[in-house]
Amino acid sequence: MRNRIWAELTQSKHNIEFTSTYSDRQRFVLRIFNMGILAFSSAGIMGWKIWENLPLIACIVIAGISLLRLLQPHLIMNEKQLKNLDDIHRFYADYYNRIEKLWYDFESGRITEEQATKVFFKIKKLETDINPIIAETIRSKPKGIVKKCKKNTDEYFKLVFNT
Repeated sequence: MRNRIWAELTQSKHNIEFTSTYSDRQRFVLRIFNMGILAFSSAGIMGWKIWENLPLIACIVIAGISLLRLLQPHLIMNEKQLKNLDDIHRFYADYYNRIEKLWYDFESGRITEEQATKVFFKIKKLETDINPIIAETIRSKPKGIVKKCKKNTDEYFKLVFNT
């Protein structure tokens, strides 16, 4: 049971790191996307004198911007998905704290292995509520972010738990 609790502790910390980093990246992408759309839309309106001699290019730019706006939900996260990421992050922060308390109680001998098993699976059951939201929100896990989060998590456990 000790190894199982430890594995869950490290995984939940990784999930906290991942959701935080992934959310930051998605918010940055959304900001850049919206600024790009705004810049091109403004340039189209403000630069009408320029476009008056190049109507075909103006139509292509306007069509491109319209197409990007239509494709936005399929390309980048929307506000609902970003809120879901925040909810997932909060869930795993709380989940981690519960698992960490269980770890300390079990390691210090305050609870038996049987008690630890019962508490562990009670905590683990909470994860079933968030799994559908995770499946809906996190479509892929970029390798670069996963690698960065693993490094951060490993450093955290070396610092805090001397592992």
